[in-house]
Amino acid sequence: MRITYKRFCYVAIFLYCVFSCYALYSVFFRAPKVTHVHKVVKSSQLHRLLSPRGNQGGGSRVSANKIEDEWNPWEEDEKSAQDLHVKIIEKYQKSLQKNQPSPPTKTELSVQIWGKAAIGLYLWQHILGGPLEPVDVTAPWREGKIREGSIDLSFITGPAVVPGYFSVESENVVLVLNGREEAKISFAVQWLYYTKTLIESHKLKHLAVVLLGNEQCNNDWIRPYLKKNGGTVDLLFVVYDSTWINEDDVYQWPLGVATWQPQETNESSKFYHDALLQSDLTLSPVGINTECYRIYEACSYGSVPVVEDVMTPGNCGNSSMSSNAPLSLLKSMGAPFIFIKSWTELPAILEQEKNMTYQEKVQRRATIIKWYQKFRIQLKEKFLRALKERFLHRDQNVQ
Repeated sequence: MRITYKRFCYVAIFLYCVFSCYALYSVFFRAPKVTHVHKVVKSSQLHRLLSPRGNQGGGSRVSANKIEDEWNPWEEDEKSAQDLHVKIIEKYQKSLQKNQPSPPTKTELSVQIWGKAAIGLYLWQHILGGPLEPVDVTAPWREGKIREGSIDLSFITGPAVVPGYFSVESENVVLVLNGREEAKISFAVQWLYYTKTLIESHKLKHLAVVLLGNEQCNNDWIRPYLKKNGGTVDLLFVVYDSTWINEDDVYQWPLGVATWQPQETNESSKFYHDALLQSDLTLSPVGINTECYRIYEACSYGSVPVVEDVMTPGNCGNSSMSSNAPLSLLKSMGAPFIFIKSWTELPAILEQEKNMTYQEKVQRRATIIKWYQKFRIQLKEKFLRALKERFLHRDQNVQ
């Protein structure tokens, strides 16, 4: 009995060693296998589809033997997630510069943006297409400047941006705040008090707020600060489907991509972005709110969001401007997503995916990327138009 037991142990140890060696080989030496579902389009092919004539004639045809293991929307030799992130921002900035008319010699409006919430980076880099120095996201002070038509815009962000310890360079300010939870609200209120003292001392004239609102739209704390209620905030851009949206002094703002996560590593970020790059569909189930970062991150890489289109508990809902909640902003701008009311619809969607040709999937990726670029440009124009109307034109009308 003792001999049999020893032999069993030896065999078990031997098998364990064999499987361990095989696992090491698979992880570190074996080339990754790309499944049919994850096959994606070569960047040069996508450029043809994104060009004005990309879907005309034979130039848009893609042969199956040109499939590569990894799709990169801009450059074939970029491999790290951080490089991909930077390249996407740079591509958007170049597209804005190419389409921008020659700026007038006279500056009509100067605006300084104070980024005290992470969504400030989405506003500045992804929507306005502004530069930011230094590149290091952990830097205590980061800044940038751009000119949009007759509007001069500057941006500052970082932990060194503290009330009373930096230069207020414009009488028109956009303050980016986080109002998602109580601790963040207390911090936001301090900034609103600070801007109030600046207005009272005539150092500041106009104030707009871009607010990462509460996921259940419990934003009543900021209501007294709106100018129509006796406060100092001329304009409010708020994330999520607030019932306050009126396209006059309150606008809906997108959640955007996750710009920085404290527990994120380069490895986990690359793994996540690679998954987006290699996925034709990105599933987006509801959380506390229907809207999530994943939707915008998927659009960045041409992966189609499959969105659970249901309202979540709370005070979010339809406004006087829309009866299409949730995700009213995205729907109003024609988001080419797959909206479902129940995940029981998913098997039928996957069956349709099986019947799609590779050419059709390539074209769909191009459509998503082109729509997302147009979405950001339209948001930029809407944002600047609202600032100009509130900060400039209404002043002229008063005078």
